[in-house]
Amino acid sequence: MSLLNLDWSFVYLIAQSNSGSGDVGGEIFILIIDYVFTSYCFYVMLQKVGYPNAWFAWVPILSQCATYEANDRSAWWEIGQFIPLVNIFVGFLLLFSFVNIVKKLGKNPWLIILLMIPFFNLFVMYHFAFG
Repeated sequence: MSLLNLDWSFVYLIAQSNSGSGDVGGEIFILIIDYVFTSYCFYVMLQKVGYPNAWFAWVPILSQCATYEANDRSAWWEIGQFIPLVNIFVGFLLLFSFVNIVKKLGKNPWLIILLMIPFFNLFVMYHFAFG
């Protein structure tokens, strides 16, 4: 009952506050730099494993199709990403395909866990592509 008696106008005021949001232009610039860097690293990785259409790394959905095809799986699995509950299985299949690419490069696949940590993911992608 105490939540019902709370003055929600203060919460609304904090949620609408602009003091902690930062510079939107700077955030967009960082996202673009991150996209370009990771796409280039993935492009180099696909070239190293001998994938003929390595430029797919620059196109978001095609990069996942390239991950499947680089491991001799059908790119049609990508359609499963748009089907509820099937996308969980397809996500694991995509993860295992990326693990196989990393193994083909001769790198430690356990480093993929570090891709979930912001800022460290850039170092890991650089290591996979150029290390």
